[in-house]
Amino acid sequence: MEKKIYNSWAFSDNASEKSKINMQIYQEIKDKAVIECAGSGYGHSRYRVVSNPHNLSNLELALICDKGNLCFGHRVQGDLIIVHTD
Repeated sequence: MEKKIYNSWAFSDNASEKSKINMQIYQEIKDKAVIECAGSGYGHSRYRVVSNPHNLSNLELALICDKGNLCFGHRVQGDLIIVHTD
């Protein structure tokens, strides 16, 4: 499988491998940005980027927000990253 971030991988083919690849990438980038929780709601959590000195993409930032998971995906709304939790 290709080494890339898999967004919304739950219930897809090769889900366990996608999970492992996401976690490997997370371990490589987790300290490259500072994220703060901005609240949560039904089926989602909201995050704000405090510092992104390495210019990580929104997808990379979302992976950090979800601590390497990202199985249900994310979206960007204004200055917030919304991670879907179920």
